[in-house]
Amino acid sequence: MWVEGHDSLIGSQCEFGNAPVNSYTDPMLPEMLRNGFHCAIGDDSPAWENGAHCGKCYRLTSTGHGTNPGTPGSAVVMVSNGGAGSPPPGHFDCVMDSFEAITGARTGIFHIEFEEVTCGITSPPVIINWADKNAFYCKMMFENIGHWGSLEAVELCIDGNDCGKLERFAGQTWTGCPKGEGSMAVWKLTQKSPKDGSTEEIRCSCTMSWPMEAGERCTCSENFGR
Repeated sequence: MWVEGHDSLIGSQCEFGNAPVNSYTDPMLPEMLRNGFHCAIGDDSPAWENGAHCGKCYRLTSTGHGTNPGTPGSAVVMVSNGGAGSPPPGHFDCVMDSFEAITGARTGIFHIEFEEVTCGITSPPVIINWADKNAFYCKMMFENIGHWGSLEAVELCIDGNDCGKLERFAGQTWTGCPKGEGSMAVWKLTQKSPKDGSTEEIRCSCTMSWPMEAGERCTCSENFGR
């Protein structure tokens, strides 16, 4: 078990619901995050790895056998936090809604099988400025990433030509934008398949001026998994 209450999303290490979003009900968030089908991961398979697994989705299946009475169950959950603890591998601490759906119990430790799966997100990604408006520093959040749920690489081109690659700060927040101002920002987002290592790219043009205002959002026109 992790915690009861959907507001546990706020303050989690992946930062999806943290300020400036400061919400677990914002319709921009994937349904799994809004409905309590998300979990913290532990230190091994999958491990935190500076949040590289944030936003990824797993199908967790329990036989119902554990330290407390339970029943077999299964659910697809999204990674929203770290700190679930040490081995055994595949340590997930889930919000009560998903914990109960998987185990048929409201407390205890249960053996599970797990598989990484696509997230089933069809609405577009949203890019948010997580910092103050600044032409020399950025911290950008990438919400609602579809298909495999996370990003392998991020590149920004100011006005389509002054380009630079960002670095993962933690979770789905990235820093290291090219410095300067412009009339628009063109993003290239790259995702890597855990199944065969293949990559997929999408481009997102944000027509507001760069840098974005603090908390300002840009909604992309397409998502991964087309």
